[in-house]
Amino acid sequence: MRAAYTAGLFALLISSVSAQRQSATPPAATPQIAGVETPWEARQIVAAVEQNDERLKPLLSKLNPQQWYDKKGAPSGYILQWQTAQQQLNDVVNTTRVLEQKIDSLPAALDVYFRMEALEVMARSLDEGAQRYWDRATADQLTQLIAQNFSSRERFRDYIQDLATSTEQNFKIADAEAQRCRVTLSQQPASKTKKK
Repeated sequence: MRAAYTAGLFALLISSVSAQRQSATPPAATPQIAGVETPWEARQIVAAVEQNDERLKPLLSKLNPQQWYDKKGAPSGYILQWQTAQQQLNDVVNTTRVLEQKIDSLPAALDVYFRMEALEVMARSLDEGAQRYWDRATADQLTQLIAQNFSSRERFRDYIQDLATSTEQNFKIADAEAQRCRVTLSQQPASKTKKK
């Protein structure tokens, strides 16, 4: 009897120590999932993007593709690109302000990002024109600002990817919960109505 009691205590002690060891060491195979930035952090990212775009305005206004065309024989396409870039810049600023109001809106974030990408393509083309047909100092400033904007856009792109992943996970959770509720409801017996 005493041997059985001692064996039981020993087994209890072993299982207790084993449980403590397991709780003390985190599982190595479980990766830590990074979440979406807080609204404050996301607004900081968007503010950096907006600040860079605001710095682009005076540089674009310094360019004069009409003069490039008239005096230096530049292609007339630069004139249209310059006008388009100014409109795109205004669009980016406006859509960024909309995003700041609802920072976790994936459609608004994508709208800003795609407009930023289009603006960058236009700005790079104008930069090439400025390098050939305009003063070197302005062209170099434009090149430098485009490079700085790249890192802000990359950070913003990472935020959008995290936001999209989070949104997708939320939809999966909601769908699984809806499926569970459907199964639960389908397994309940139908209520019988009493006839009077």
